[in-house]
Amino acid sequence: MVPQPSLYRNMAPEAHHPWGLNALASVLYAILAQAPAYAEVIDGDRIAIIDGDTVALPCAVPARGCAEKIRFIDIDAPETFRSTCDRERQVGLQAKARVAQLLRGATVYVERSGRKDRYGRTLANLSTSAGDVAQHLVAAGLALPYRPGKAAKATRLAHWCSLTSYRRSDQL
Repeated sequence: MVPQPSLYRNMAPEAHHPWGLNALASVLYAILAQAPAYAEVIDGDRIAIIDGDTVALPCAVPARGCAEKIRFIDIDAPETFRSTCDRERQVGLQAKARVAQLLRGATVYVERSGRKDRYGRTLANLSTSAGDVAQHLVAAGLALPYRPGKAAKATRLAHWCSLTSYRRSDQL
């Protein structure tokens, strides 16, 4: 019999099988890949909903202007404040209502990306027991996947405001 190194002496034979550790590593990686990175937990009733893709998180000590604005990563919901057409504003208000429906009464998990957008908003994913909030909006047709650039913005506007329904909301 060939002597085994002391590391393996007290281990079951299957534990030192050539691919045994690889299998264990694969299982651990699969588990860790599914688990969210550090996520802050917030009561959904305390989150201010600005529009369909932006919310404001409460401050630890409430003070004027201290809320952190969060922009959902990789989606673009229709505008509600300076919308290009009536339909954009209407769908934007529906998106905002859907976000409220998903967050109110729920425990919300906020996963920050570590990045900010050009307006200083923190880019993050929000999720509840119902799943990822942004994915719900896209699945419901209340938001589109975000693509940068002027051509992509024109495509989004064309989606919300067809030529037949084009009418600037500030001309009402």
